[in-house]
Amino acid sequence: MEKEALARLARNARLAYNWISQKREAGENDSMNRGVSVLLAALLLLPAGGCAISSSPASSSKVGEGNVQWAFTQGDQHPEKLLIDVIQGAKETLDVAIYSLTYPDIVAAIRDAHRRGVAVRLLTDRIQASGKTQKEALKLLGSAGIPIKINSHSGLMHLKMTVADRQVATTGSFNYSKAASTTNDEMLVVLHDETAAASFEEAFERAWNDRDGYETLSAAIAEDESPAQGEQETSAQQPDAEKDGAEAQVEACKSPQIKGNINAKGDKLYHVPGGKSYDRTKPEQWFCTEAEAEAAGFRKAAG
Repeated sequence: MEKEALARLARNARLAYNWISQKREAGENDSMNRGVSVLLAALLLLPAGGCAISSSPASSSKVGEGNVQWAFTQGDQHPEKLLIDVIQGAKETLDVAIYSLTYPDIVAAIRDAHRRGVAVRLLTDRIQASGKTQKEALKLLGSAGIPIKINSHSGLMHLKMTVADRQVATTGSFNYSKAASTTNDEMLVVLHDETAAASFEEAFERAWNDRDGYETLSAAIAEDESPAQGEQETSAQQPDAEKDGAEAQVEACKSPQIKGNINAKGDKLYHVPGGKSYDRTKPEQWFCTEAEAEAAGFRKAAG
């Protein structure tokens, strides 16, 4: 499976190379071209090294003046750990644009970055933000004081990138979810290249400042609800260690069984155990209840 994925990646990268060459001949945006070229070079390196290092925690290679790292979920390389390293390494700024954000360790790392004084901003998808699990994650981050925006345009906010200190950027298919970290075929690429990171940061800034396409997440979602009067005393007496365990709220249930999948036509379908296509469906997202899946914009698959 990994060899097939790498072969597809190589074909796509070579098509991208032809496109970049045409743009260069036309004299378009040298800065953009170099940033994309660094990413392209990273992708072209993967078929040469990916299969040989499938059991290592992560892989890296020198590309131009920068360094590139990558990790495959199915290669047992733990892309979530590579991402958390980037988040924990941020010193001044951290901009995150992510479609699905439900993995407790990643949510906690983003919150902790804000707590140590890093200026954190978060863009996410409005449909995903309405799902129970992601809503709990956003409450945790919003109540910590992290500004959050969601798309108001008709499409998806489908980016999967993080930019740290305008020097390091991440990309790939990897959503910040448990399924992406454990079950799916996913990959994360980390670019330690200032030019590439600057290009990613420009894209983030355009979205963040787009008043027509994005809006600030409402306080009802971004803030924790105040406890009822009878609960205030109990909350005040709660040990700090238990309060810091609030990340557990992100786990809506211990073993979600409903699979969410986006098919080739772009239809968002969910599959319940016993369904006709359940066993052969690879989940892009897990849900605890059908209501949660429908709230996230998925509809029940036939059969």
